[in-house]
Amino acid sequence: MFKKSSGTLIREHSGHKGLSENSPIVEFLKPNFVYFPLMENNCPYESLVNVGDKVKVGQLISIKSGRFPSFTHSSVSGEVISIDKKMWHPSGKMVPTIEIKNDLQETMFEEIKDNDVSNLSSKDIINIVKNCGVVGLGGACFPTYVKYNPDNNINTIIINAAECEPYITADYVTMINNVNELIRGISYIMKANNASRGVIAVKKYHTELVEHLQKSLANINNISLFLLDNVYPAGWEKYIVQRVQKKTYKGLPAEVGAVVNNVQTAVSVCQAVEKNMPLIEKIITFTGKGLKEPKNVRVKIGSLVNEIIDFIGGYIDDLEDAYLIAGGPMTGNAIVFDNMIAAKMLGSVIVMPKEKQEVELPCMGCGKCTEICPVFLSPILIKNAYDDKDVEKIIKLDANRCMACGLCSYVCPSRIELTDIVTRAKTLANKK
Repeated sequence: MFKKSSGTLIREHSGHKGLSENSPIVEFLKPNFVYFPLMENNCPYESLVNVGDKVKVGQLISIKSGRFPSFTHSSVSGEVISIDKKMWHPSGKMVPTIEIKNDLQETMFEEIKDNDVSNLSSKDIINIVKNCGVVGLGGACFPTYVKYNPDNNINTIIINAAECEPYITADYVTMINNVNELIRGISYIMKANNASRGVIAVKKYHTELVEHLQKSLANINNISLFLLDNVYPAGWEKYIVQRVQKKTYKGLPAEVGAVVNNVQTAVSVCQAVEKNMPLIEKIITFTGKGLKEPKNVRVKIGSLVNEIIDFIGGYIDDLEDAYLIAGGPMTGNAIVFDNMIAAKMLGSVIVMPKEKQEVELPCMGCGKCTEICPVFLSPILIKNAYDDKDVEKIIKLDANRCMACGLCSYVCPSRIELTDIVTRAKTLANKK
């Protein structure tokens, strides 16, 4: 149904955020079936349930073992219908899943209950976050607890609220509607890391949001705002950390005393710490000119995207060729079919009618891709090295530093999909 694309689209100055940011959050919390991937980020998960088992909301159903264990919990109560059924994933791949039929009873797992937060230690909070399956909801889906360590000399917790990709507004509406949970989540993350300072990094052009956050933080001395310019990619982790901490680093933000989390991750930490609630719901932006009514939707994790789209009004009439992008238009994955899982990593779904065929032209040597690269690479030279399968040159050109922001593809007047090619070059070099 949908055309494949790198996910890079032309954006206007407004960023198209007005399509969804002013609409009330819609709830899609009664899917008939939910699906939980047994493969995430190329890592296999082991099913802890069998066909025919009855499960409850928040019950542990699968685990990824290894160096950084990660846990998945059922978002509904019901019956396990199948194991290993192949379904489309936001990564663009088909993956095996656990399929659960919702009994619509919302029977809660017994361990979901209020915690006495006053007596929790740093390590208690870290264990709760781990056991509740909280992951980075900015797209990486990395287990959140791994970042936390009270012995790491962390002084600052930074909440990345830039949400700088066009179209996406899920974090914006989360901050407007769940600001108190966000602030409490930050305080728990600070306690987990023995950090004395919390910072919410947000773009200053969101004047209404900034005012809302300032009012909510008025009586809180150790959490403040850091206002970012309206530039892309202001949401890049290193960009934010360098400005907040006034220091640079090579590997991880912890090197300069910082831990960075996403807005919805902090809210999920709050729910986990206070109620022992696993990560079973999230807010996803459904937007684009191909939808009748763009919305932010609170969904049960494991729901199907096509069912959510139907629920909020469906596609525009006479939609033919279109791009369906899982994630942001600059860094997301184009998906061919819309019966895709709303997995933990999915932050947005963008549907754009295909208006014209863009033909790739030969490089004209303008150098714009090199000028705009935020990590100072030469994407076109990396492309040339990749075309020649010259692995040594790819390594020498430092392709691994690419952050896949999509800017090189965006500015290229020849419409060369440089971001995709550099990503492929990285993969080729890493095989050596």
